[in-house]
Amino acid sequence: MRDWLRLLGHVTRQTLRSGRRSAVVLAGLTVGQAAVIAAMALSQRALVDSSAAHRVAGVVAAVVVGAAAYAIMAATGRIRGNLMIILVARTRARLSEEIQRRVSSIPTLTHLEHAPHIDRWNRIFDSSGAIAAMPWSALDSVVSVLGLVVTVGLLVSVSPWLVLLLVLAVPLVLANRWADRALRDARDAGTPLLRRSTRLHELCVTPEPAKEVMLSDGGAELGREAGRLWDQAARQEAAAQLRGAVRRSLAWAVYAAGFAVAMVIVADLIHSGAATVGTAVLVVSLVTQLQSQLRQVLDSMAVAAEAGHAVSHYWWLRRYAESFSAEGAAPPAALVEGITLDEVSFRYPGAGDDALRSVSLSLPAGSTVAIVGANGAGKSTLIKVITGLYAPTGGSVAVDGVPVSDLSPEMWRARLSGVYQDFARLRLRLRETVGVGQVRFVRQGAAVGEAIERAGAPLLTGLEGQLGAEFGGPEPSLGQWQRLAVARSLMREVRGDLPPLCVVLDEPTAALDPLAEREMFEHFVGQVRAARLRGAVTVLVSHRFTTVRMADHIVVLDDGRVTEQGSHADLMAAGGGYAELYHLQERAYR
Repeated sequence: MRDWLRLLGHVTRQTLRSGRRSAVVLAGLTVGQAAVIAAMALSQRALVDSSAAHRVAGVVAAVVVGAAAYAIMAATGRIRGNLMIILVARTRARLSEEIQRRVSSIPTLTHLEHAPHIDRWNRIFDSSGAIAAMPWSALDSVVSVLGLVVTVGLLVSVSPWLVLLLVLAVPLVLANRWADRALRDARDAGTPLLRRSTRLHELCVTPEPAKEVMLSDGGAELGREAGRLWDQAARQEAAAQLRGAVRRSLAWAVYAAGFAVAMVIVADLIHSGAATVGTAVLVVSLVTQLQSQLRQVLDSMAVAAEAGHAVSHYWWLRRYAESFSAEGAAPPAALVEGITLDEVSFRYPGAGDDALRSVSLSLPAGSTVAIVGANGAGKSTLIKVITGLYAPTGGSVAVDGVPVSDLSPEMWRARLSGVYQDFARLRLRLRETVGVGQVRFVRQGAAVGEAIERAGAPLLTGLEGQLGAEFGGPEPSLGQWQRLAVARSLMREVRGDLPPLCVVLDEPTAALDPLAEREMFEHFVGQVRAARLRGAVTVLVSHRFTTVRMADHIVVLDDGRVTEQGSHADLMAAGGGYAELYHLQERAYR
């Protein structure tokens, strides 16, 4: 409850920032509803009784009051609805931006790769509308309860027995709460199913995977599997809704029986002369209105309950994001000792075994370190641990003796550069595709052009030209995308910035032909020399030993463990696995 109230206060502040005057007007209109409803019911009784007593003035007054109440209800209802749509939309946009900012501020990748984490922040986005409507659903609930109190008070003034109608509303509340809880649980269970279904559909319409899907003629099968997942999630939700509808129907049947009893009581009062026909009209109007008010209370509670369910996910995200301190020491201006790994282990969430096992390495300042090994040996994982994208589950990584965990994540990332194996293909303007490597210089065409030239990246368009066939621009080949990724990494070396302390090159020539690889290799030699002069550490991952042998130190990984390390000459002399792989590749090239 405390977290719910904290989030309510936070969303209310966001709502007031979205439109303070509109929010005040909307709140006033909402609160005034209870008085208008009571005025309409009382005017109906006065109209009937004045007509029976032939009091013209009373009839006129009742008509005026009733017509005014009805007009106010109709006019304010339209205004209230429009204001709520506008305010909720504005607040939802603010909350979505805040949630996205929190998700993107987390310095590691676990929350973007681990399914339970993805499901949680997906549920926050899915419930952002209900969260944005929290102030109004809470206010609606309060106003509806107040209106209910007024209605019950008027009914009790006719006969104390009519208060039983309120008692009969308890099963309605309980049935509604059970149905809402069952529906929320079903939607939670269906979130991973729907996410997988969406991903399967995306495989058929996203250019990169669509080629393979069409070649293998697997689109129909993927479509059937996506449909099966969607049907499974829909069946779970439909079953929950059906069970809820059955309970609600039984509760409403009980309430309908109470309504019939109430009419019998009123009829007896009229027969005994204790009530007038106008009182009967009042009771009918109030009981009908009571039903409407109960529905409104239940609907408001349902919206509040949906938001309440997202409360736990929202505060989980905030606590998870805040567990990674944005503060910390600044990295050194230049490396003196280098980067050291001490008994580093890493296990992916939910995995049974470690991906890295007690890895201890020394990456001296100004050195070039190559990491080799079979697919799945842990090379890319090790790169991500070194750069702080993964937090070690054991051991530590230190920069000049200072643990990476004690450094400011933002300042440490600002001193990194490189290309990952799964580089991004940003279908933006060419200037933006490369310039986002250092956002401060994204508008400086000269800096972007320099990075493109140094990487030997293609100028498929002018700097302001759009990339990507789906947006009407040229579609770079895989090798051209990789060169653009290299150019993007070089933006870290734009003049005026502190140079990178660590340059990571994860399979930087995997998508290139031999000639392009040679050109890129020559570029890397220059880049490594420049990094060496600055005292930076260059970490290179490659399966191509013509590139690897340029390194000062070579590390061989197997099943997450370091099995060999040393210079190319040392490893060749040792005659181990590295030498065997080198000779095998050498014979293939010959």
